[in-house]
Amino acid sequence: MTSENIKKFVEEVKNQVQKEAKYVELVFTIYYLINLVEPSKRESFREAINNAESIEDAYEILNALKLQIGAQGARKLLKSL
Repeated sequence: MTSENIKKFVEEVKNQVQKEAKYVELVFTIYYLINLVEPSKRESFREAINNAESIEDAYEILNALKLQIGAQGARKLLKSL
């Protein structure tokens, strides 16, 4: 039978792997969205994600990307009117 210490250790490892998987998925999503940003601003976003120190930083970059893509869409829509 597995001891409580081992069970706790395994649970901690599983939790850490899940956190890291979520972060990796978030970063890949951000890189995908960067390709939707106008070329003149892509490098700034790449630099930001490369310098992110936490998952909170990555979420802030994601929010900035959403704003940028939304602004681009609004400009495109207004030009077509």
